[in-house]
Amino acid sequence: MNCIDAIEGTAKALLEKFLDVSTEYRLDESEYIRNVKAVIDGVGLFVKNNPEVCDAPELIRGVLYDFAKAQWLAWLEKTVDPEQEAGARCDAEYQAYCYDYVYSHGNYPR
Repeated sequence: MNCIDAIEGTAKALLEKFLDVSTEYRLDESEYIRNVKAVIDGVGLFVKNNPEVCDAPELIRGVLYDFAKAQWLAWLEKTVDPEQEAGARCDAEYQAYCYDYVYSHGNYPR
C-alpha cells in the first residue's frame, strides 16, 4: 500500500464513522455536510503541502467528496419508510442537489 492509498483509506474510514456518529446524535444535515467538507479540505491541504505523497490534491478531494455524498445518499435511502406516500419519499436527485449546494455554500438553498 502506498501513502496516498493509506490517506484515502483513513479518510474514508473517518467519513464512515462520522456519518454513524452524526446519525446517532441526530446532527443537523447541514452541520454534517459542513463538517464533511472540513475533513475533505483538511486531507486536500495535507496532500497539497506534501507533494511527495501525491501531485494531484484535487483528485483525492474528488474521490472523498463522491464517497461521502454516495454514503450520505445511501443512508437517506435506508431511512425512507416504504409506507410513506410517493411524494413524501426521499427524492435522490433533489437530495443530491441539496448536498452539493450545502457543500458549496454552507447552508440550504432558500
